[in-house]
Amino acid sequence: MKSETLKTKAPLGFLIHEVARLMKRRFEDGARSQGLTLPQWRTLGQIALSERATQATLAAAIDANPMTMSGILDRLEKRGLVLRAVDPNDSRAKVATLTPEGEALYHKARALGLSTYETALEGVSPADRETVMACLSRMRDNLSGQTADQKEPA
Repeated sequence: MKSETLKTKAPLGFLIHEVARLMKRRFEDGARSQGLTLPQWRTLGQIALSERATQATLAAAIDANPMTMSGILDRLEKRGLVLRAVDPNDSRAKVATLTPEGEALYHKARALGLSTYETALEGVSPADRETVMACLSRMRDNLSGQTADQKEPA
């Protein structure tokens, strides 16, 4: 009973964290079923959505360091999911593109993502979905660019 009370009166931050954690777990399970790690799964998605997927831009997009991203790309390339070539705009950099196999796996990931979102939003009206999106977008915008040492308004 006590944990039920805690769940029903959970602060917004706790609920946001719990929803994100549970969604991440679903995505990790899906990635594992394809023999991928979640960072590899996310990297495939970023390459598919990017016109110019350099190691640096991919690392920033999935919040990884460049050396970690290099390892992720190495593993994806060895599996035949990604090709890397010299960036025509910067000979020191390489750009990553999906192979047909990588493209097919990306579409599986996208379907899993949409299914996960729909499961999470079951019973939530379209109007409530828009409200949640607007509120979360506002919260993100309010916090963007703030560092931990910046004083929060009272």
